[in-house]
Amino acid sequence: MSTLSIHPIEYLKLHLHYEGTRTSVLASLRALVKKVSESTTYTATLVATVLIVALVVFALSNLRQAGVTTASFNEALAEIPVSPLKAIPPIGR
Repeated sequence: MSTLSIHPIEYLKLHLHYEGTRTSVLASLRALVKKVSESTTYTATLVATVLIVALVVFALSNLRQAGVTTASFNEALAEIPVSPLKAIPPIGR
């Protein structure tokens, strides 16, 4: 009994080539994911820093605006003439 291959040699060549291509594509994909991961870490740190600075600037601008509003209100109250209160007469007299 002789052993004969049931697949032609062209099929085997294509199959082996496909395996090599698949291995190289997976290696390239892993390298890309690693680079993206490293840049994502740097970008996340940068974005967090920018957001913290923006939050501080926003809070300080709101505090300044609250101070300006309070000062304007106090100045307006100082300009309102207030008449002296009259003494309330005691009850029963």
